[in-house]
Amino acid sequence: MGYLPKTGRIEPEERILMAREEGYDPLAIQLALKPQASSAADKLQLFIFTLLAAGLIVFLFPFDRFFKSAPTDLGPMTIGGPILEDSLTPVTIRRKPWLKTLVEMDRLYFQEGKLTEAIQLAETELGKLTENDREPWHNVYYRYWELLLAAGRVHVLKTSTRNFLAPFPEDPFANYYFARAFLTAADRIASFSPERKTEYRQKALTTAMQIEQAGNALSARRKHADTDKDEGAILADLYRKLRLEQAGLYVLIWKLGGYEEDEHPDVLYRDMALDICESSALADMKEARELKASIYTHILDRWYWFEGRQIIQGQHKQRKKLQDQLEVLIQELENTQNP
Repeated sequence: MGYLPKTGRIEPEERILMAREEGYDPLAIQLALKPQASSAADKLQLFIFTLLAAGLIVFLFPFDRFFKSAPTDLGPMTIGGPILEDSLTPVTIRRKPWLKTLVEMDRLYFQEGKLTEAIQLAETELGKLTENDREPWHNVYYRYWELLLAAGRVHVLKTSTRNFLAPFPEDPFANYYFARAFLTAADRIASFSPERKTEYRQKALTTAMQIEQAGNALSARRKHADTDKDEGAILADLYRKLRLEQAGLYVLIWKLGGYEEDEHPDVLYRDMALDICESSALADMKEARELKASIYTHILDRWYWFEGRQIIQGQHKQRKKLQDQLEVLIQELENTQNP
């Protein structure tokens, strides 16, 4: 008929008896009667394991490796502007026929906000030119490339600058905007085939070498006796922007190789990018420090905990020292953003 307790309270002996009558396993009975509360030793052991796990997570997965602030843009090369209509006179139009087109483009873009119409006007007028007219109309080309970049028309920008570079390989604006278009298009390299990546790598190297020549030409112009102080400052700014794009191209070559380290040949291009960022012309640039911090982050991401030292820019560096340098760079950038 079953077993009923003698009182309203069920004692442990009675629980065991009832469980046996119901056919429960002895081990199950023992576990059921064991106190559920953890002992002080169990809690201390769990606390120690939690601290060790947290320490390993902080060491192996630093916060700043995965949550990085987006780099700011240096801004494109520009001829300034807008060019006002007051500059149009019958004399200037005869001497500079391109000026009328440039003024009209600037009116459409800067005053009326008609980016597409300004680009269409430039394409219409530039399409009428012969190859001999390209150099006199270079200011219109420069503004056209600036507007193409603002509109995100990367492929058109790439084609236009490449065609302009054929007769003028050292033109700083053409090299700069071609590099910008090239690097923007390279954002999709994850989907490229191995053959496509090899092609991009070669083109990146060629473009970087061409920028080297254009930068040297700018530097020579800046040092010329006929260059005044204002023009020298403009040329220096163009030079810095060119070199920054060149460093970006070297990083792209390193990226196409898989961010390899140690004895890999692509490490040469990583170090060349670092050399540019640390050069006297770019050392005080926020954008150069951001690129340098990005390179350091990629190096540390691939630096296994058991590795002692790596050769960076021809010097043996320890992981801790490189991590400290990265933290200093990040702090400098934060101070720049929040003065």
